Amino acid sequence: MEAIAAMIDFYGGAGTYASWPQRVRDYAVATTAVNILDWASAYGFALPAAALAAVEIPALVIRGGASHPAVQRANALLSECMSRAALATIETAAHFMIATHPNEVGCLIAQHVDGAEAGSRVVSIR
Repeated sequence: MEAIAAMIDFYGGAGTYASWPQRVRDYAVATTAVNILDWASAYGFALPAAALAAVEIPALVIRGGASHPAVQRANALLSECMSRAALATIETAAHFMIATHPNEVGCLIAQHVDGAEAGSRVVSIR
């Protein structure tokens, strides 16, 4: 339990795991082994910058302003490698933003879809 709590708090911020309802914490503990396998497969998947540069469709990378700085930087690098990517930041969100900030995420996606043809880019929601 301590390992999954530490991982969740790394991505979601200190106290995220403890703030979840017991049922959700129990699920996280029960699925830790599968989660580890998912991460192991991701680390084995090479994603060179050249492959990202070949992405030709408009993309949107959304990050949380309250996310760990390493995660924020990884998202910035991801968006920088794709010529048609926009980087958006929800300042008060962290990794689990679809649960904590669903309206903001939805608005960013809608704005991205609407602006994709025009080439506009959304950079932040506060």
